[in-house]
Amino acid sequence: MLCGYWGRILFVDLSTGEIRTESLPDEDYRRYLGGYGLGTYTLYDRIPAGADPLGPENVIGFVPGLLTGTGALFGGRFMVCARSPLTGAWGDSNCGGNFGPALRGAGYDGIFVTGQAPQPVYLYVDGERAEIRDASGLWGLDTRRTEEAIRETVGKDVRVACIGPAGEKRSLLAAIINDGGRAAGRCGLGAVMGAKNLKAVAVRGRARPPLAHPEEFRRLTDEYRRLFRRRLSPWASRISGFLLRILPLFRWLRVRPSGGPTQVIIDTYRLYGTAAGTAALVELGDTPVRNWTGIGYRDFPLRVAAGLSDEAVIRPKIRSYGCSFCPVACGGIVRLPDGDTDHKPEYETLAAFGPLLLNPSLEVVMECNRICNLYGLDTISTGVAIAFATECAERGWLPPDLAGELPLAWGNGEAIVELTARIARREPGLGEWLADGVRRAAERLGPQAQEAAIHAGGEELPMHRGLYEPGVALGYQVDPAPGRHTATLSGTVDLPPFAPYFAVAGVRPGGRYDYAAKGRSVAVGMAVLRAYDSLGLCQFALY
Repeated sequence: MLCGYWGRILFVDLSTGEIRTESLPDEDYRRYLGGYGLGTYTLYDRIPAGADPLGPENVIGFVPGLLTGTGALFGGRFMVCARSPLTGAWGDSNCGGNFGPALRGAGYDGIFVTGQAPQPVYLYVDGERAEIRDASGLWGLDTRRTEEAIRETVGKDVRVACIGPAGEKRSLLAAIINDGGRAAGRCGLGAVMGAKNLKAVAVRGRARPPLAHPEEFRRLTDEYRRLFRRRLSPWASRISGFLLRILPLFRWLRVRPSGGPTQVIIDTYRLYGTAAGTAALVELGDTPVRNWTGIGYRDFPLRVAAGLSDEAVIRPKIRSYGCSFCPVACGGIVRLPDGDTDHKPEYETLAAFGPLLLNPSLEVVMECNRICNLYGLDTISTGVAIAFATECAERGWLPPDLAGELPLAWGNGEAIVELTARIARREPGLGEWLADGVRRAAERLGPQAQEAAIHAGGEELPMHRGLYEPGVALGYQVDPAPGRHTATLSGTVDLPPFAPYFAVAGVRPGGRYDYAAKGRSVAVGMAVLRAYDSLGLCQFALY
């Protein structure tokens, strides 16, 4: 009897129109679980060596984790896997929302798509029913309107993962969006969908895989859920405010705040999401500032960073948002100044459009976040691309006519928003140059621009400095999908939630700059996180 998985995947060839179900042996699940592991294993033999990432031979997989959709808390994640057009090598991106459990609920452990449709299409899956449908009327629509249009056609309960105009135009920064703002943003996988003329994948499913011991599973889940049923502690906001006041002391003493009581950590994430840490990470030196050339406490002081952190970010929030089976709901829906709504920006977005560009305006960050969500862009790479262009303009490396009348300068909010829109639309000029990332833009500008192009293997670096935690820098380089802050637990060896994993592997706590066991520490952390990605668990469940 199958337990915890369906034992089958859906394989779609857009060139021929063939749709088939393939069975997988039990051994595959024992060895690779689901999500990242199953996706890697399945694609390894199916993508030919030397395949063009934007060609029909590339295969893109949508793969829920082994626990996704089972009812396990934090079990709402799925992976998107393919050969990355941004790096030319392996590409994967992890995503939350509600799409993964719906895919699993349709009775499949993954959907894999190859080939190239002759015209725009979307894939519709409803249990045993799978169809390639015409998407000509959807081409050119933003992600929100695409999702709405598909739901109007096939039903309100369908879940949609789609690309926007950025993916259609094959921007190598293109993301895949579901639920209006949950993004599989890294590695440019939205461009892979665009190259296949695949506008969206829409799934309907509510079934759950059979479990070996369902009663014990429910008992353990209910026991774990009790941690999250209590009301928010008033201490969560008070502790946040207190920490902001004493952060300079931490910096002066060269120590960093870490861990804390489990309930305080839970309440902080419930209240603020990852925006809780923006000001702290800027002040302590983890957040890159001024395209990685600045120093947080000097160039983006605490009083400024506080405007992009915790209380300031949730002020326009109108309701909480949580991914499937998440008891924390760290996300949120915010009201924008023009009355529209969007997903609350989280730390990576706040940092990429804030300190990295010396922009103090939360309104500017929220507008850039909205553009990226609607057009389907990775906020990290987009912010890094704008920072690159701003430094190049400052140093006189941009051709005079490339930016047109756009006044590129640090902290110029209007220019930041306008350039974000130009990248999203792939407008001729600077927008088109930056739409494929900083590595390619630097190659076009010349050798001097290389030093301003901050990337690893072509992937723009996320908002954590390797100088602050050297193990993170190592992880950026050695992960198969480079430039990934979610690929390492470096710096957490001594924290209670993580210590058991490292202890089993014989890794003992050491200082940030103790390099004796740095490689082993990074390797262990990467293995733990890839296991979580294979199980379909949110990495914050580790805390």
